[in-house]
Amino acid sequence: MIRNERAETVLHNLSDGVVCFDRQGKIILFNRVATEIFGYSAADLVNNDITILFSKKNEPEACISVSSLISSDISNSSHIVQDLIGRRKDGGLCYMDLSVSELEVAGVSLFIGIIRDITERHRSEKELSLASKVFENMGEAIGVTDADNNYISINPAFTKITGYPPEEVIGKNPRFMSSGRHDDAFYERFWETLTTSGYWQGELWDRRKNGDEYPKWLSIVAVKDAQERIQNYIAVFSDISERKAADERINFMAHYDELTALPNRVLLHDRLLQAIIGAPRHKKKVAVLFLDLDRFKNINDTLGHSFGDLLLQSVAERLTACVRISDTVSRLGGDEFIVILHDLAETAHAGVAAQKIIDSLSDRFVIRDLELHTTASIGISIFPDDGMANEELISNADVAMYRAKEIGRNNYQFFAQAMNDRSYERLTMENKMRRALERNEFVLHYQPQVNSDTGQIIGAEALVRWRQQEIGLVSPGMFIPIAEESGLIVSIGEWVVREACRQNKEWQEEGFPPIPVAVNLSAVQFRQKNLTELVADALLQSGLESRWLELEITESGIMQNADAAVQTLHSLKLMGLKLSIDDFGTGYSSLSYLKTFPLDKLKIDQSFVRDITTNQDDAAIVGAIIGMAKSLKLRVIAEGVETIDHLNFLNSSGCFEIQGYYFSKPLPADQFGKLLQHGILKITTL
Repeated sequence: MIRNERAETVLHNLSDGVVCFDRQGKIILFNRVATEIFGYSAADLVNNDITILFSKKNEPEACISVSSLISSDISNSSHIVQDLIGRRKDGGLCYMDLSVSELEVAGVSLFIGIIRDITERHRSEKELSLASKVFENMGEAIGVTDADNNYISINPAFTKITGYPPEEVIGKNPRFMSSGRHDDAFYERFWETLTTSGYWQGELWDRRKNGDEYPKWLSIVAVKDAQERIQNYIAVFSDISERKAADERINFMAHYDELTALPNRVLLHDRLLQAIIGAPRHKKKVAVLFLDLDRFKNINDTLGHSFGDLLLQSVAERLTACVRISDTVSRLGGDEFIVILHDLAETAHAGVAAQKIIDSLSDRFVIRDLELHTTASIGISIFPDDGMANEELISNADVAMYRAKEIGRNNYQFFAQAMNDRSYERLTMENKMRRALERNEFVLHYQPQVNSDTGQIIGAEALVRWRQQEIGLVSPGMFIPIAEESGLIVSIGEWVVREACRQNKEWQEEGFPPIPVAVNLSAVQFRQKNLTELVADALLQSGLESRWLELEITESGIMQNADAAVQTLHSLKLMGLKLSIDDFGTGYSSLSYLKTFPLDKLKIDQSFVRDITTNQDDAAIVGAIIGMAKSLKLRVIAEGVETIDHLNFLNSSGCFEIQGYYFSKPLPADQFGKLLQHGILKITTL
C-alpha cells in the first residue's frame, strides 16, 4: 500500500503527462499533468478511447500508430511520435511529442504513453519563422548592430536601398555610409536622445555604394538585457528621396512661379507684409513697383507662347539683377511683375530703381537667335504714404502703372490720388454689371467634356458670358476680375448655378442623355456661408438630381481657409454633388489637406497642357498629376486640349477625360443641345 501511494505520488508529480491504455486502446491510468494538458477530468478519461486525445487533423495517423503498437510486440523498446497535434476538451489544439512503451502487468499487456507538451516551443518556432519571413521580405531596410554599433545582420531591403551586400556591411559601423551632411552637434544630439530614451526617429542623409547621397527616414531602438545593458541596436529605415522630391516640388509650386522660378502671389504677399511690419521700426519706407511689359501680347500672337515664355524668363533674370538681394521680385502671372523694395530711406530711391529696370529691359533680348525688344511700364506706391496694407499698395501701384501706359509706356509713375481714371472705368463697369443682372444680359455657354477613348460626351462646363446691349459680348477677362473685386461675383455666380441646373433639367426633359454640368465657383462665392442652401434651392427649383451638378473650385479658393473648406466640401458632398479642383497645379494645395477633401476629380490646368508635347517640365507635371489622381482614386480631366498631339500625349498618359477646342469651343445652349442629340463626338488619334 505504501509502495502504491509512493508510486502514485511520483506519477502525479512528473513534469510530463502519463497515460496508460490497454490493447483495446482504452485508457486505464493517467496523471495530473495529463489532465492539465488536455483539460479532461478522471471521469472523462477512464475507459475512454485513447484517440479522444488526438486532433481530427492527425487522428487517423494517431489511430494507425496506436493500432500498430497494440498488434505488435515492442518489448522494452519505445515508439515515438513527434509533433503530434492533441485535442483538448474545449476543442483547442496542443502540440506534443508522444513516446509509447509496452509493459506487462500480471500477464496483461499495457502501454505507457509519455506526453511532452511542446505547444509553447511550437508557438515560439512559428513566431521565429514568421519574424524571419518579415525580416527578409520587409520593404523597409533593417540593420541590426551589436553593443559597439557594428552590423551583425541586415535584410535584403537594406541591400536594395544602399547597394551594399551583407559581406560588405557585416562587422562595420554605420558611419562608413555617412554623407557628411550632418555635423558633430547633430550626432551628439542623436546619441544623447538614443542613450536617454532608448529610441530615436528622424530624417538622416546617407550615401549609397554608388556614391549618391539620399535622405532616409530612420527609426532606431536600443535593445537592453535584464540588467539594462545595451545588447543591440535595431535600425529600420526607408528611402524618402521620391517623397522629398515631391514635397519640394509641391512647395515650389505653392510659393514660386513655375515659369520664372520667382516668388508667386502667395510668397509676395508674405514678404510684403513682413516688409510693412519691419519698416516702422527702422524708420524706413517700402516701395511696391507694379511692372507690365508693353505690347507683350503682340510677341505671343506673332511668335507663339514658347517665345513669350522664354522672354519672360529673361525678363525675370534682368529684374533680379537690378535689385538688391534683400528685395523681392515676383511674377503675378502673364507679363505682370511686382518688385518690393525693402527699407528705403527716401521715396526717390524707388524712382532710381524703376529707371534702372526700364533701362535694363530696353536692351535687346536674343531668343532662339531672334532679336526681340520690349519695354515696360511701371507704377510705384509707397508705404506708408499710399497705403497701409498689401492689397491697397498693390492696387495703387497697379493704378499708377496704367497711368504710365496711358502717357506713352516705357516709363514709371508714382501713385497719386488724381489717378482715378482707371478706378472710374472699373466703377462704370461695375454699375453696368449690376444692370446686366436686372436686364438678363448674362448667358451661359457650354463646352463639352469628352471621353477620348469612346468619343462619348460625359459632361459639360458652364461658362458665363456677358452680352451687353451696347457693345455685344464682353470678354470674361474684363468683367470677371471686377466682379470678384466688387463682390458682384456672388450674385452672378448664384445666377450661373440656377441657370445651369435649369438648362440641364430642360435637356433631360427633351430626352437628351443625362450628363453632369460643371459650374465654377469663385473663391468669394465659395466662402459664402449660405452656399449649400443656395445650391440646394437651385436643385429644388429646377428639379435636377444632385448627381448631375458638379462644382469646380480653384486650388487658391480652397486653400485660403482650408479647415473651413473641408467642412463646406463635406456639406456639399452629402448633398450628392460631384466636386472637382479646377486649374489644378496652379495653386498651392497641401497634399495633407488634399487627402481630406471629398473630391471626385482633378482638372489639369490648360497652362500645363498647352506645351506638354514640347516642354519636358509641363509633361512631367501633367504625368505626376495623373499619377497622383489615380493613387488618390480621383478622376482627372485635362482642359485646353487643342491639338491631336495634346490628345495623343494625354491618352498615352492614362488621361481619357478631355476638354478643349480640339473637340468644341463653348457653345450656346441650343447649339450644345444638338451635340447632345448625337452624344458621341468623332475622335481621331494617331
